[in-house]
Amino acid sequence: MNKVYRNSIWMMSEKLLSIIGLIFVTSFVARYIGPENFGKLTFATSIFAIVQTLAMFGSDNIIFQKTSKNPKTGERIIEATKYMRNALYAVFASVVLIYLYFKVDHLTFVFSIASCIAVFFALHDVYSIYFNATLQSYLNTWCNVVAILMSLLVRYGIAYFELPVSYLSVPIVLVTLVPYVLRRYLFAQRKVTPTQSVQYKIKKYQGYMLGVGRKLVLYSLSVAIFTKTSQLFLGLSSQHDLGVYTVAMTLGGSFYFVLNALISSFLTQIYAENDLQRSQKMVAQLNTLVACVALSALGFFALFGQHIVHWLYGQAYDQVNQILLLAVVVTLFSGLSTVAEKYLIKFNAYDYLHKKTLILVLFNLGLTATAIHYYGLHGAIFAILCTELMSLTVFNYFYKHGLIWDTHLRMFKPSTYTRS
Repeated sequence: MNKVYRNSIWMMSEKLLSIIGLIFVTSFVARYIGPENFGKLTFATSIFAIVQTLAMFGSDNIIFQKTSKNPKTGERIIEATKYMRNALYAVFASVVLIYLYFKVDHLTFVFSIASCIAVFFALHDVYSIYFNATLQSYLNTWCNVVAILMSLLVRYGIAYFELPVSYLSVPIVLVTLVPYVLRRYLFAQRKVTPTQSVQYKIKKYQGYMLGVGRKLVLYSLSVAIFTKTSQLFLGLSSQHDLGVYTVAMTLGGSFYFVLNALISSFLTQIYAENDLQRSQKMVAQLNTLVACVALSALGFFALFGQHIVHWLYGQAYDQVNQILLLAVVVTLFSGLSTVAEKYLIKFNAYDYLHKKTLILVLFNLGLTATAIHYYGLHGAIFAILCTELMSLTVFNYFYKHGLIWDTHLRMFKPSTYTRS
């Protein structure tokens, strides 16, 4: 277990640096171009985030699960899905770029191209999943440190020499390009399966991925849709509100790296545990950790959120303070929902997740469209909050006679926190 805690600390260090870099880079861009133009940029990047999810075809969840049990299997799945990811991304990204070329202004399109390139490298940086699953997260940390330092130096260089704002595309790309190159090199040095062996069984794993991936892709897509639907509908309604909403969600979710580190590290032990009662207890303990971290973040932003918004983004974004705390609660529900859904994958609940997602996506689309139409910015945050809550609770409780309901009840039982 000490190794799990160490891995969690490394993952938190990595994500902390990533979040700090992301916030400073995006805050500079947001402050420079204003809420409306920042909303246009967000609209484009939201679309590419969904394209990335489609191209991933559910392989991220499978890579983590299989690598946790057997690194050789994870390596074969990484290789088997590479060409599939390339083909899917090329098709969808081309369609999006053509659409944006005719619909947005020049600056937004430049940022869209940068986002497209950055997402391409992020799509293929599945090596970070592999290192997390094999408890080697310290490698991810060092790779991201280098990337963040480079992107921040370039950003400040652009500001110092007062270069055109379009040059900010460069650090957007560097944030994903640099860690991808470094991790790909490290993966080649550390993988346990010879390349020839991987190539020999590639068709077998491609068939497996097509079978399982088509069930998981809708589930993975739902995660992207839940977080991006509000942005897409707001983008069609008000670019200014979209810029404000994006800043609130960025800050409100800034601590998610801690939740993700805890979830990823503890899931390696949960996946390996064969006793149901012990795994239920472990999930309940993980839920409690997630809740404690999120509630601490809620208190922090209640005290200092207004000052942080003003310092990073300026007075043009004061409206962020109206929904910032709700964005933190969204992150709490999202973290707990992630625990539940990844736990269901332990039981190969692909069909259940497929059906759950289909219903939840329809629920989310209807709620978001209605809420934004009548209440604008506040409707957007209400829609994502309600969707995450339903995803965490009602839509999970039907699996195996309330398996997830039991883990939630165990959070409030003293016996969950005793050795027995």
